[in-house]
Amino acid sequence: MKYQVRVENYMGLYRKFHFCLFLLISILTIPTTTSAQAEELETALFRCIAETFEAGPHTLDSLVSRFENELIAEGLLENTAGEAYRGLLQRIASGQSVVRAPEQYFGPRFRTLRRDSIALSNCSSVLDTNTIDPSASTLIQFEILRESLLHENLDPALEASAYLDLLDAADLSLPYYRLFTYQLIDRQAFETSLPDIGNPVNPALAQQNAGGANVFRVYMNERDQLIVADQLVSREQMLNLVAGHARTFEQSSLYIIEVEQDVKYSQFVSLKDQIALAISEVRDTYSRIILGKTLSELTVSEQEAVFEKYPIRIVTP
Repeated sequence: MKYQVRVENYMGLYRKFHFCLFLLISILTIPTTTSAQAEELETALFRCIAETFEAGPHTLDSLVSRFENELIAEGLLENTAGEAYRGLLQRIASGQSVVRAPEQYFGPRFRTLRRDSIALSNCSSVLDTNTIDPSASTLIQFEILRESLLHENLDPALEASAYLDLLDAADLSLPYYRLFTYQLIDRQAFETSLPDIGNPVNPALAQQNAGGANVFRVYMNERDQLIVADQLVSREQMLNLVAGHARTFEQSSLYIIEVEQDVKYSQFVSLKDQIALAISEVRDTYSRIILGKTLSELTVSEQEAVFEKYPIRIVTP
């Protein structure tokens, strides 16, 4: 009798052990499955973007690999792990300088690659799924953040902080999230070498001079078309107009970007960077002709003089 009771007790403990083991495995497995599904979605989105390049998906892969290898070679990135990349964003968020040559910026190289715009618009269908809970999806929250940043006009440090608040090291190991922070690195590098980019020191300047001839206005619609002085212009024409405006009005020049409600944040940043780089070329030309040096060869006082002559004051209404 005692033997039978002992066996029943052991069987009861055995069943409880197996139940607890099953419960533990279930708890540990659920986050992993959810994470894996999220990574699959973000990987699918990145692959969709890569496949819109006319020369093939390897085009984007090659550019991304080359860009990050350059960052590693320059000591800005320790390796390609998510934790190392998060460290780079923390550096930008703290306002530390990022010294890079303009020819190594990601944005200009990315924009020269030909893409199928229709195929690119179709990539948004990857996000059109009822299985995603916005409150539990880093991807959806990231897309909402990118849209909100369009109208915030944050400087690189604040924008980097916004990314860090949302993305952890695991997220930053995924190429999709990193792709949208490359131009942030460009902007920090640009501000390091040309510190007066962005809004004027006195925000009232835009209101004060908004109607003068010294103001260059460019309007961007959701189709990425540019309108200057009520005329539809190409990117190349717009850059030539910006350069001419800078040479004409010099230190009194002001640039105002207006965008349609549905314009993507990446489109806005791209336009802002192009205007800034066009003025930078004017500065460099002036430096070479008048001072016989490139911008990087100028002394601090010489740089300040050139920057004051051709300021980069870009505002939004």
